[in-house]
Amino acid sequence: LGTTFSAVAVVDENGQARAIPNAEGMLTTPSVALWHDNAFLVGQPALDMVYQARGSRREQLDAALIRAVKRMISEPPSGGLSSNGHLTTPVEVSAAILAKLARDASARLGFSVRDTVITVPAHFGDRERNATRKAAEMAGLQVQQIMNEPSAAALTYTHHQSVKPGTALVFDLGGGTFDATVLQIEERESRVLATQGIEEMGGINFTNALAAFLRRSYQQQTGTPYPDDLSATDTLIVEAERAKCSLSEQEEVIVSLAPASQPAARLRVTRKQFEDEIDFYLFDLQVAVEQALDRAHKTPDQIDRVLLCGGSSRIPAVQRMLADLFARPPERTIDLDLSVALGAAYQAWNRAQLHQYPGLQVMPGGLVIDSASYAVGIAALAPRGDRLVKLIMLHQGEALDTWSPPFQVRIMGTTADFPPIAVYKGEGEDLDSSDYLGDITLALPPGTQPGTRASVRMLQDQSGLIQVQLTIGDKALPGTLHRV
Repeated sequence: LGTTFSAVAVVDENGQARAIPNAEGMLTTPSVALWHDNAFLVGQPALDMVYQARGSRREQLDAALIRAVKRMISEPPSGGLSSNGHLTTPVEVSAAILAKLARDASARLGFSVRDTVITVPAHFGDRERNATRKAAEMAGLQVQQIMNEPSAAALTYTHHQSVKPGTALVFDLGGGTFDATVLQIEERESRVLATQGIEEMGGINFTNALAAFLRRSYQQQTGTPYPDDLSATDTLIVEAERAKCSLSEQEEVIVSLAPASQPAARLRVTRKQFEDEIDFYLFDLQVAVEQALDRAHKTPDQIDRVLLCGGSSRIPAVQRMLADLFARPPERTIDLDLSVALGAAYQAWNRAQLHQYPGLQVMPGGLVIDSASYAVGIAALAPRGDRLVKLIMLHQGEALDTWSPPFQVRIMGTTADFPPIAVYKGEGEDLDSSDYLGDITLALPPGTQPGTRASVRMLQDQSGLIQVQLTIGDKALPGTLHRV
């Protein structure tokens, strides 16, 4: 479920993952949706409806087209989302995209697709992961696991070539999000050591930067400002995207702009000019990579392989930055656009086999053992009792599906429920409202007396979602996180 494109894959009878074409015959589906005839039109048909319209109708449809919904899946924009008068949410739009993927895959496979592994950026927290799960359920899917995208890409690499044990960095730069993940790779399994992400970083940023450059160049050449209407802006973005992709293969391109009732212009854009426009993004990417290395307690010379993932990692300046940092060129031996979907298919196959046949060995290439990609804490009184602070229960990098050390509490009241426990993400001690995830409620057994000692433990499950447990004596009581 990508920011700009989505894809679906399955493991075939030969044990190889393969991408499944959609109804339009393409292996990737644009992650866009348009409300039309009381339903969402998703992917290329939605884009075609917009691009084939003219005049005011084009502007109306362009304004109604919902793009990059993944960036807002847990935080809808102020005022909500609207498409052609239909008020909607990022979860509902994501569900429409997932439903199309499942529907098209079912038609190709000849049976109904239900059980799935869905990938998300490694830096996604509980809120984003839970919203993704809700979207899948709304689409009629049953999520077996929410998997980190770099981990899925790593699985694809290990399945497509002989694997030498060592340490690798997966550089996952897609259309709208970025993650750098350090893994220890072995013959039968790979273990995540650390990850660092940037929530809004990817091809969209690079396209917008080039569009801004083209806008300035147009005014310099014609002496006339480029128009701000939706149709002209849409054309500018389309041309910037086309030029960006071409500049990954060519040193320069010509961009033709001919807005209505204004002078036409032919603009020459060089790769160097484009790289100058995105230079500060490259700096941010390098800093994130260095932070991931630092968290893994690794230096660049201790990384044996740098694995590329995501379409935006094609950009030569990105690859050059990595080559300079690691003193070796990064590897792009698999399809950058499909590696995540293929890895998710391998993970789904492995999970199905292990579930149906306990003790069965997974296919060559092994499993990825993921770690917590974000810290989680609860609000607790400071040692002096003068203020609330965050008590970290789970640290980034710790194993998934492993209970934290218990935090001792004393039950002071006589109510049937334990007082709600506020949950926050992040490593810092301070409580930041933007990091608030929700409250945990715990039902106490009948007859629990005031002053009873208990302990609270937490874990992140294989999907990175938070689970909690209250233990009184030898009795463990599951808790529920009421997410905001």
